[in-house]
Amino acid sequence: MLLLGLLAALAAAGANAGAALLEASAARRATRAAAVVLHPMYLSGLALDIGGWVLTVLALRYMPIVAVQAIVAGQVGITVVASHWVFDTPLRRIDLAAAAANVVGLALIVASASVEDVLLSPSTAGVVALCVTFGVLLVVSVPIAFRSRRAMLLSFLSGLAFGGTAVAVRMVDLEGPLGEMARNALTDPVVWALLGFAVLGLALYTVALGRGAVGPVVAVLAVTETLVPGLIGLVALGDGVRPGGVPWFVAGLVLALGGVVVLARSPAQASLSGDDGVAPPPLKRL
Repeated sequence: MLLLGLLAALAAAGANAGAALLEASAARRATRAAAVVLHPMYLSGLALDIGGWVLTVLALRYMPIVAVQAIVAGQVGITVVASHWVFDTPLRRIDLAAAAANVVGLALIVASASVEDVLLSPSTAGVVALCVTFGVLLVVSVPIAFRSRRAMLLSFLSGLAFGGTAVAVRMVDLEGPLGEMARNALTDPVVWALLGFAVLGLALYTVALGRGAVGPVVAVLAVTETLVPGLIGLVALGDGVRPGGVPWFVAGLVLALGGVVVLARSPAQASLSGDDGVAPPPLKRL
């Protein structure tokens, strides 16, 4: 099960990175902004995004939340390195060092994380806490999204919302035949909270990108959606660290997230998104 979760998380990171490159390719090929969403490359990227989310859900069922979230956040490194090969975006030596640190950190996290008793039946108190958290986050974040120009605050709130989806995935009851699971999902408050967190997170992230540079926004999002649900998983959802593995776990987390933060602020990210104020670089390989 650990291997299945690990492969799913790695595949999710690759799918999300591929989606970013395909969507950027569509933006460079389309002659009009409205035509981007109809471009085959954009639609392919969207399909990869959906596939990446499904793979993330699978990984969260069999691995500690913090490990899955850190691995998926590693898509930033894949995107930065791959975009240099595809679009000839800038690639600094520190970016390569950060990518290497990210890989080493992820290896340490996976090696030191415990996967015993990962799947626990949610208690009534846990379900109530999840739904109340969503309600509070919704009430707090919507006015901020309309009034605040602080992209980092919006990115932080988006990270909390996406972190809520990770926690909800671990709490969903997926036992029984497929038909029974589908019927139960319609009345399960955890499923509805999961969908609410996902929609809220996506909306806040979109607003944040419109009000700030992509690098800092992605960095804040990655750190928040990894640390907050990861801590909840360790405290309340059965995640753990192998005996004697705490120092390695902490070191891995610092290396992995530190690498993501550096890579998120890379000129390649700004160039890929158009935040550098210059014309997008031409296609180099596609």
